[in-house]
Amino acid sequence: MTVAAGAATVRERVYRYLRQAVMTGELPPGSRLVEDRIAEELGVSRTPVREALQRLTSEALVTRIRRGQLEVCAVGPRERAEMHLLRVAFDEVVARLVSQRAAEVDWQAILDRLGPLEAALRDGGIGSPAFAMAHLDLHMAVNRAAFSTRTSTFLESQAFLYPTDDYVQQGGYEPVEQHRALIAALASGDEEQAVAAALAHAVRGHARRAGRADGLVEG
Repeated sequence: MTVAAGAATVRERVYRYLRQAVMTGELPPGSRLVEDRIAEELGVSRTPVREALQRLTSEALVTRIRRGQLEVCAVGPRERAEMHLLRVAFDEVVARLVSQRAAEVDWQAILDRLGPLEAALRDGGIGSPAFAMAHLDLHMAVNRAAFSTRTSTFLESQAFLYPTDDYVQQGGYEPVEQHRALIAALASGDEEQAVAAALAHAVRGHARRAGRADGLVEG
């Protein structure tokens, strides 16, 4: 997968992807993180990967062990539960705000994000880095539409205020059509319908992915 965007956007996307992988358990505690392997898997240079790992180290999600190697720290059940509650609360705020200004939003631009999501699902599957990145991009586009530019910029500079996508899709749901239905509810202008759809989406999607992200960790 190639991350095609400006340098700042690449840095943020790589950071959010890796943070999601740690918080959901996709990268389990003790996983060794190798810069060049992650960069190759995500189709980026080592620089944004290095910067993302430095940020995760400062957040105590990654630790440096012997000989400079990096390892994923444990994230406890309380922390996961807190992140999920924060995600649900944040999604409700987003749904209310974006529905209130539905007439001003470029919904076609958001719907266009379904294309990369569908391609990633087809080419790599629901557990692939490409799918996770496309999924994050879609939700971040909705979040940006909900807030003013100044507020959105502030939230994106404060990772703890702007939740990383802390859930993964469960089986039994077609993700592209699921997100198309969510976007339709948000675009309806009906605030309660939008909130109900957003909360159902967040609660249904919250799951802890077992195993590890093949290719991103040192086996």
